[in-house]
Amino acid sequence: MHKQSLKRAVVATTIALLLAAGFVRAQSDGQILKITRPLGAEKQYNRTAPVAQMERDSAFARLHPERAQAERRSLGRVRSQANQSTAMSRAQAASAPALQSFGTGGGDIFEIEPNDSIAQGVSLPVNIFGEISFDGDVDFFAFPALAGQQITVEAFAARLSGSQLIADIALFDASGRLLDEDVGDEDNDPLLRYTPASNEVLIVGIADEDDFGGSAFDYLLNITRGIDVDEDEPNDRRAQDLPELPVTIFGEIDGRGDVDFYSFVASAGQTLIVDVDAEVLGSRLDPEINLSDPTTGAEFFYNDQNDGDDSRFNIVLPYTGRYVIGISAFNSNSTGFYRLNASIVSGAGAPLITRVTKISKKIFEVSGIGFTSGTVVEVNGRARNTTTVSSGTLRAKVKARVGDVVTVRNPPDDRRSNPLIVQ
Repeated sequence: MHKQSLKRAVVATTIALLLAAGFVRAQSDGQILKITRPLGAEKQYNRTAPVAQMERDSAFARLHPERAQAERRSLGRVRSQANQSTAMSRAQAASAPALQSFGTGGGDIFEIEPNDSIAQGVSLPVNIFGEISFDGDVDFFAFPALAGQQITVEAFAARLSGSQLIADIALFDASGRLLDEDVGDEDNDPLLRYTPASNEVLIVGIADEDDFGGSAFDYLLNITRGIDVDEDEPNDRRAQDLPELPVTIFGEIDGRGDVDFYSFVASAGQTLIVDVDAEVLGSRLDPEINLSDPTTGAEFFYNDQNDGDDSRFNIVLPYTGRYVIGISAFNSNSTGFYRLNASIVSGAGAPLITRVTKISKKIFEVSGIGFTSGTVVEVNGRARNTTTVSSGTLRAKVKARVGDVVTVRNPPDDRRSNPLIVQ
């Protein structure tokens, strides 16, 4: 265990030094805040998960419970309180599987059965669409939790139109020990918050309070890292300072041209994951997001669509210092609420770019480490035709211009590298 920790530390230090050496920043006290949309930025719409049709107050219930307007769905949801014990307190916790990479974020996904004896591994932040399919069904999901980073587990069932589920959620450690539990009712959904003292694997379970199930017992389970933060306007000309990441920001794009900026400090070599939930919760906002250096105005990444119209990306940070995340509407006529999760995890396991070399007018080579079979070169976030020259060299066919941002990403989980700006 100590050898593995030392190895991770050496890798992280090496990445940080390479990044710091390869990225020179101007120093200024001013802020340059902008979102520049690359040409051809919009991608083909691709939503596989459904949309939970909610109003802002319902989607923001955990931040402002006093404003949430819960509605009784039907008399059929009213249950007798015959059971003295809860479904999850009676359940046998599932064992943890081999976990996915946790450097990408899971986005909007479906539960995969069977997940009752061996939990389904997920990457945070994640929205899981599932169903308690039969009487006594329990669904389990496992993920790595990081020391000192709060985990929030929020179930949506009472707030979903047509769902008959009265959600019972619980959190277990990898040994199956129950850490916490919360049960909803006909009008309200359960919520758990837990901060681990050390890095560990946690398992979340969800069931119906009375062990009922069926095709109408559907849910959305949101699991994130970090504390919750309310947007503080005005934040369009000067970025709103965030506490230490991770955080979930509850905000709104409320008019044509509205842009929200959020500032934070992080270290070179860490992986930043940014995930926006808007369309998935019923918002009319079509968001776009970027990451930039507020001192120079350099923009390191831009994303419009990933989960349907919702934006998401991961990237290795190129320097130690202050960054800004910007969010606005891709379609200038769209407005609405959003929940933006920004989290920091180790950069270990991500590819690293050390140099970009122009070979000809329309071809350049990318040098680095950590490339795998199928690694793809991106320019301004768009994949380009890529050929592997060697284990540490990729060749891309594209006419790169000064100021273009080059990254690479590895399949199958789309783990992304640090950005290099073409000079």
